[in-house]
Amino acid sequence: MAGNDAWKIELFVPSAAHDAFSETLDLFADVISLFPIEGTGETRITGYGADAPDEAALEAALNDTAKHAGTTAPPAHVIWLPDVDWVAENQASFAPIRAGRFYIHDSDHMDPPPAGAVPIRVDAATAFGTGHHGTTRGCLEALDRVINAGLASAPVLDLGCGTGILGIAAAKAMRVRVVGSDIDPIAVAKARENVRVNGVAAHMRTYESKGLDAVAVRRHGPFGLVLANILARPLERLAPLIAAHRSPGAPVILSGLLREQEPQVIAAYRRTGLFLRARIHHDEWSTLICR
Repeated sequence: MAGNDAWKIELFVPSAAHDAFSETLDLFADVISLFPIEGTGETRITGYGADAPDEAALEAALNDTAKHAGTTAPPAHVIWLPDVDWVAENQASFAPIRAGRFYIHDSDHMDPPPAGAVPIRVDAATAFGTGHHGTTRGCLEALDRVINAGLASAPVLDLGCGTGILGIAAAKAMRVRVVGSDIDPIAVAKARENVRVNGVAAHMRTYESKGLDAVAVRRHGPFGLVLANILARPLERLAPLIAAHRSPGAPVILSGLLREQEPQVIAAYRRTGLFLRARIHHDEWSTLICR
């Protein structure tokens, strides 16, 4: 956002209702992030955008969301941000991380990876997924597990791919066909750039799609592995479609949910014949492996 005005909207909401409020805030911001505050039962939701939000419309939308969620509408802190390249500022703090066999780094950290590691280069961007969030890290570790167990097969679906990090990891480790999809065209563009940078363009294709709506996505199935790092409520809604477009016995890796949201997500997939096999926790976040 260097060279342009930027605006931040910040809310503190009950964690049990953060999906609903994040969906509402998504109408007023270009990028959304969620940070559960350990021990408080609250989540900080932050939205960033290039344009000042309509504060009256924002207040009305939050009141409506709170009414349906059975809670009190949170005050929205709308803040103008100085003309700073926030992406560049953040990149300096993204030290490389290791998640299973995968070594995630950005263009500021180009030292040789550890022996035997699968390197993935992802720079901080407007799309979600640099490996530092507990959900992305959990998915990478879960992917490592299912590959080690010989459970994953082609093709692989990275649903809600963001930067494409999970699909790129699968493509690099398995050398099979991978399909990425995201509802956000900016994320799709960033994922395609990352696919090229990581040298897996021969294996991975990325499409703009709401869930599995796009024919271009569905035609690649049935999928031998599904990775879905989104939010709890969309995971629940997508359970029947994900189950219908996977190969028999194929694992499904689910994340983007809090530990307290596990029961409702597990129940949604159990109704489709998919059962919990393992879970991975990082801070307040949960990653589920189902088969």
